[in-house]
Amino acid sequence: MKISVNVLLTLVVTMKMSSALIAQTNYNITVNSPDAYQGNLFYQKGGNQPRNVMIISQEGEELFVENWGMKGWDFKVNANNHLTYFDRASDGWFVMDSLHQVVDSVYALNGYVADNHDFMALSNGNYVLFCYDIQTYAMDTVVEGGDPAAQIEGVIIQELDSEHNLVFEWSSWNHFHITDNPYYEPWTNNEMNFIHTNSIDIDYDGHFVISSRNLDEITKIHRTTGEIIWRWGGTQTDFEFINDYPFTHQHTLRCLGNDHYLLYDNGNHSSQYTGLPNISRAVEYHLDLDAMTCENIWEYTHPDFYYTPSIGSTQRLPNGNTLVDFGNLQLLNTGSVLVEVTPENEVVFQLEYDNGGNLYRAHKFDWFFATEDQIESVSLNSYQASKHSLGYYNTIGQKVEFTSNTLLFELFSDGTVEKVFSINF
Repeated sequence: MKISVNVLLTLVVTMKMSSALIAQTNYNITVNSPDAYQGNLFYQKGGNQPRNVMIISQEGEELFVENWGMKGWDFKVNANNHLTYFDRASDGWFVMDSLHQVVDSVYALNGYVADNHDFMALSNGNYVLFCYDIQTYAMDTVVEGGDPAAQIEGVIIQELDSEHNLVFEWSSWNHFHITDNPYYEPWTNNEMNFIHTNSIDIDYDGHFVISSRNLDEITKIHRTTGEIIWRWGGTQTDFEFINDYPFTHQHTLRCLGNDHYLLYDNGNHSSQYTGLPNISRAVEYHLDLDAMTCENIWEYTHPDFYYTPSIGSTQRLPNGNTLVDFGNLQLLNTGSVLVEVTPENEVVFQLEYDNGGNLYRAHKFDWFFATEDQIESVSLNSYQASKHSLGYYNTIGQKVEFTSNTLLFELFSDGTVEKVFSINF
């Protein structure tokens, strides 16, 4: 037993040593206030190689840095308190516990292939993923000059239970139409990825909410019937923007509860509303389901007027601050800028990457891998739990019932024997 624990500890130490050999320092933390959330920072660095997965402490110490090759996309702590990340080689999502053990891998069912944009590992053991579904469609039956064999994108949502059984499936083909996307007008292309879903979350009432970048739309979907509850943004919106211009090509929609929603508005078409150059921002909205209006109640734009045409994220932190990832600033010949701001938009943390360092998403969590003492404790508990008692034996090897005040030997299924002597006063 002790040997197996020592082997496990050696493995963890080796992993930490190899991490240090590939640690990258092509970024600077330029602001770090005590008012920042005191959690560790999680992301996979994109752009130039190596594309390491990173865990950085609030003090700026690189706690974990490894190059996982094709694995690591959307590296984060999920709702089940485990790390999750996408493997581009196998098109599956991996689940890792605090002992560095991959405890599950999750793939789409029914012949679909999981997409790498977002994934939910729920606290009840279920998993939620989505897939792109490209089908041949006769667009000549829809518009004049349409391609009779156009390749049109659909989206599939799947929820799986802990045993990977399918418990829910939703298809956009029953709800979205190619003409919902005005950017492809007159819709005569031979390929049209007109939806491009890039995030999924579960609202306070248990229903799904997805963000579809190319539709400029957030859609709420009933988790049992699959019916659309509402559509917000884009050409089919059910809501009127009362104090804001519409978000465009948004990313990382997150539900905050009570009909409040936080998203990263890439703003690819913001100029047509503002008359100014395109700009990206983090925005919190409140939806009034009676008046069917949408109100901007908070936003953050960087003072340098950053515009990121793709990727990026927002996260509402436990202390009320918001983490904003301006994840693609290549047009400005620089890397990502990661900012944490207070509700009053005071910058309390800022990390800046050099050109070539893109961050798809970034998060802060109060989480890290188990310490060596914790690993040993878990290993011992797991070992004890796995033992199955075969019964009690006396000193001459006869199987007997347990009796107090008598020396007995308890035999376990793993072949170990323990002496048992219980005094009955």
